[in-house]
Amino acid sequence: MGTSPPYREGNEHSDMIVKTEGIVLSKMKYRDTSKILRLYTREFGKVSVIAKGARETKSKFRAALEPMNHVACVIYRKDNRDLQLLSQCDVITPFRHLSEDMGKMRVGLSVVELVDIASHAEEGNEILFSLLVDVLQTVNSATKNPVSALYYFEMKLSGIMGFNPQLERCVHCNAGIPNGLEETGRCVITHDGILCNNCSDNTGRKGISASAVRSLQQMQRATTSESVLHMNLSPLVNEEVQCSLLRHLQHHIEGFRGLRSEEVFATLL
Repeated sequence: MGTSPPYREGNEHSDMIVKTEGIVLSKMKYRDTSKILRLYTREFGKVSVIAKGARETKSKFRAALEPMNHVACVIYRKDNRDLQLLSQCDVITPFRHLSEDMGKMRVGLSVVELVDIASHAEEGNEILFSLLVDVLQTVNSATKNPVSALYYFEMKLSGIMGFNPQLERCVHCNAGIPNGLEETGRCVITHDGILCNNCSDNTGRKGISASAVRSLQQMQRATTSESVLHMNLSPLVNEEVQCSLLRHLQHHIEGFRGLRSEEVFATLL
């Protein structure tokens, strides 16, 4: 089924049978035999569904309902209903390595958690859906540095949501931030973008290294998630990039404080 147009039966005043594709964002048990899931679908954005009987031994859903799965699903959908009925769900792309490799699992779960937090129910965004699928595919097949794909995703998510940081020019004086920054110089990342060395002197904020600035610029310029996998960040630069992106997202996404998946894996890895 893949990227074929969604199929519908019914009319705008009744239940619709909808075939579409989605990514499983999260799941939870419901009563004795069922599950409630959140899916990010190509057409409808984030949708909450109930999979009745999904926990039974002979369930028709089998293992399709695991987070990060790319699935084809049939949904009995009704407008103005908070919980839709999932009738069928089959895996399109088996991201097997996301569940076998702890480092990749950490990145994959962080990506789907971010989509769950940043998106609103029933607001379709095909660009975000395509980015989500692309990044999960990249992480699944990565042979090195999968965390770079997470930073790429966070940067591109900022652009899609309308709060892309300005990293090429100082947000205060508009001076260009060159690639050839002196390693001894330190810039400051604000909620809107970057402050050059001169403008950041009196802010009292902790700056980040020239290497971290160049890494953020490279993430922003990149056009594919696969193209950033060669970026082997040092532990210090990795921490600077991670913290800069986290603070940026925290400021712009209401109620976002941090990723639960990151907290869990920090104790495991």
